Order: sequence, then C-alpha cells, then structure tokens
Amino acid sequence: MIDQNVHKYSVELKKLGIEHQVVEHPEFHSVVEVQNYLGLTLADGFSNLLLKVDDKFIAVIRRDDCQLDYEKIKKLVGIKTVRQATEEEFKKVTGLKPGAATAFFSGIKTYLDKKLFEKETLTGGSGSFICSIRYKALDLQKIPGSEVVEVANIKQKIYLANKRILSGITPSGGGSLHIGNYLGAVRQFMELAQSHDCFLFVADLHALTTVQNKEQLQKNVETLILEELSLLTGFLTKEEFENITFFRQSDVPYHTELQTILNNVTPLGLLKRAHAYKDKLQNPSATLRTRDNIEEEINVGLFSYPILMAADILMYKPDLVPVGKDQKQHIEIARDIAERFNKVFIVSRESVLTRKSRPGLVFVLPEAYIPDDVAVVMGTDGKRKMSKSLGNVISIFEPEEVIKKQVMSCYTDPTRKRATDPGHIEGNMVFTYLDFFADKGEVDHLKERYKQGQVADIEVKNYLYETLLKFFAPARAKYKELKNNPDKVKQILTTGAEKARNTAGKTMQEVREAIGITNNYSIGAQEQ
Repeated sequence: MIDQNVHKYSVELKKLGIEHQVVEHPEFHSVVEVQNYLGLTLADGFSNLLLKVDDKFIAVIRRDDCQLDYEKIKKLVGIKTVRQATEEEFKKVTGLKPGAATAFFSGIKTYLDKKLFEKETLTGGSGSFICSIRYKALDLQKIPGSEVVEVANIKQKIYLANKRILSGITPSGGGSLHIGNYLGAVRQFMELAQSHDCFLFVADLHALTTVQNKEQLQKNVETLILEELSLLTGFLTKEEFENITFFRQSDVPYHTELQTILNNVTPLGLLKRAHAYKDKLQNPSATLRTRDNIEEEINVGLFSYPILMAADILMYKPDLVPVGKDQKQHIEIARDIAERFNKVFIVSRESVLTRKSRPGLVFVLPEAYIPDDVAVVMGTDGKRKMSKSLGNVISIFEPEEVIKKQVMSCYTDPTRKRATDPGHIEGNMVFTYLDFFADKGEVDHLKERYKQGQVADIEVKNYLYETLLKFFAPARAKYKELKNNPDKVKQILTTGAEKARNTAGKTMQEVREAIGITNNYSIGAQEQ
C-alpha cells in the first residue's frame, strides 16, 4: 500500500503535469540501494540537494552519477559561500526527513542540471524511504520557478556503478587530524561514499606494531574515531553517510582468524619484500649498537602486518581500495595472497552446510584506486610533507587559538622584508592552502595584491585562518555534538560492527568450507 504522504505528493505532481510512476520497494536509505534493487545505474537516478548560499537556500537537482561544481553555482547565483544544508536545516526548510527529498521544495528556487535531460526517465525521491518515483525527465522543467543550468560534471574518476570500496585508518600517531589528512585521503573517500557501498575501519590492531602504551593507544583510537566521524557526518548528507559501514577492526574477530589461515599460504619471501620491514632493516633505531641484532628490534606484528592487511581487505571482497601511490604494494601483496589461496583451495565441491554446489573462487582480487588528483600536501615549513611527527601541520579540530598559531607559522616569502615589497606566490604555503579551500576569484585578487606589495603577510594569513574555520565549521560543530554525546558514537560503531561481522561472516564460511575446517561434524557457521 502506497504511503499517504506519497499519494498526496503524487497528486501535486499530476496537477503540475509531471508524468510519473510510483515504485514501491523495501525501506532503503541510499540511492545505491534503491538503484540496485530496481536494476538501474546511478545515471538513471537523480537527487534534489538543498544548498545554503550565503543567507538563503536553493535546490539543485543533479543526476546521481554527477557531482556539483560549486564554483559554477557561486557564479550562477552570485554568492560567495555555498554548502549543503545540515540535517536540522533540511528538516526545518522542507518538513521532510533527511534522505527523503522530493523533486521540489515549496518556496525554494530550483535549478535543474542539463545532464538530467539526456535520459528519458529518472528515479527520484518521493518523500518516503519505502517508495521512489520514476519521473519523465523533461517534465521536471514544469517544477514551479525552476531553471535549467549547467552546474554538474559526471564523476569520471569515481563513477563505477555498484562497486564496493574499502579503506582503513591506523591510529598510530597522536594528535588531531590536519588539513593534509583531509586533502590526501578523507576528501576522496567522501566523494566515493556519495554513491558507493563503502567499508571504513579504524585499524587499531595494526597500531599495536608501534604503539604499545595503553593510555596512548586509547587516546589515539578515541581521537581518530571522533574526528573521522565529525568530518564524515559534517560534510556528507545522512543518505551518503549511510553508504558507509564504519567500525573498529578489533570489533570483528574474523580479521585475525583469516590472518591465521592466510599465514599458511603466504611465502616468507613475500613478507621480506614488504616496504615497512625493509625500511626497518635499513634504518634501525639509535638504541642498537650494531646491526647484528637488528632483528631483535622488529616484532612479528610488523613483519606479518601485510598478512593482516590482506585479511582486512579480502574479508569484504572490495572492488577498489583507495591508497596513495606509495601504498600500492599493500594491494599487490593482498592480491598475491588471494591468488595463492584461490589456487590451493579451489571451491568446487558441495557445501557441507548448505548441500549446494559452490563452484568458483573464494576471494575477489581487489584493485588499487589511486586518483591522479590526490593532493600531497606540504607542511607549514614548506620543506617536508605535512606530518604530526614533524610539527608542521594545521589542525582541523584543535582550539581556534592553536589553529591560528599554526597558520601564523606558515612559510611565506623570505625575501619580503616589508608589506610594500613585491611578494612571490610560488612556494608560499599560505597561497598553496588558499588554493585548496578559498574562493578562486578572491584568491586570484589577493595574489595580485600580494605580488604588487599591496597586502601584508599578516593579512593573508588571517584570511587563511578565517577561511579554514569557515570551511570546517560543519565538521567542528559535529565534533562538539558527538563529543558531548558518546552514546551516539557508540551506536554508530555498534551498527557498523554488526554490518561488518555479517559481511565478514559470510566470507569466513566460504573460507572454512574451502579449506576443510567445516566438515560433517560441524554444528554450523560459527558466529562471533
């Protein structure tokens, strides 16, 4: 039976002459789930996004395989700032639950991206999680006060329909997340999470190879969880965040069970070629008097971490694993181990538990996902990569006075003695960061003034400071909210761990059957 609110909305569409069909389905909270259920791609759907532009709201409808170009939106509307509405703003303005948008919001100016009309029909929201609507694309132009514009681009690098993504973060370093972390990894993962099934875990077991102090590890893990969740929930919509299964590695015991099994198909030589092990051999700590006893310093955890990493990856059968260019070897080792397992344990017999034939291979070979535009961010010293251990960072969640001090320490132009001296932009870290976070037009104007000696370093640094606070304001607000509500954080982790264990458990059942641990005396699939 169709939801009454959906029925009323359907009547409104008919009055506007918008041809459509209501489609019922199980309760879904993400575009990916809906389109998969209907057997459609992301290119066959659209989302209506509520945006806060300066002091007002607008709506932009774009296809689900596209991402908005915010610079185009700024020019189109003639505003300086634009961001997605928060959940509270969305509910207040639309009267709908976040993630349950309709094709138009009463009293809100609506912009329709041109790429919508490359399709004859499109799936969109109905105001309900149990119904969607197939709209005649051209009829969307009948939305009152709507305007056709060109403000979205196809996600050519990340539009990979129905893909599973997996990523892990190791809480090995103390301190707060910084803008280098955001630009180098978090931003790319959030883009993927907008339209893909994503698994993101805190690799607390991996941290034990280097962090062996109880209080330090607890602090590292808690800080990383809180800050990562603040970024994700601060910048993603509720619907997009629900595409992510967020959990702690240690909450899913299957990881270490699979590592134990994979130990037996992994050759010693493969581990000896791992970069971390080789680096440790070549760069022993100063506490060692000779290189003869270097192996006394290397723990087995560090030596065998590639196997645990392979277990982390293979457990969830991801299609893609986002990594930096220097981390590609991790995926290569995981693929090598998977191929060895698949070769040794070919699944071609009847399942003891299900009595069904299960031909084929157990593990999917994952691909490394290395976007060309991943930023390698230099530190505030302008010499080395931004790193907490080097103290050349600009934090995201530290108190404002700490962030201001970090910004004020930025390397600029050492040849410039007075504010009236012409300044150099190249190598000036303030402008490097502004290029990532500030309005392009304003930055270009500021650069010209700087080159002509019309603005002091203190002014451009203050502008960077204000820009960063404004950019990360949604995440910093979420940080305060989550820190004051630890039960909400625990609930997210609990839900994530349950989903992860469910997925991992299915893989482990296949693994046990393949190697022979599951046999005629097994009582069934083990549960952990």
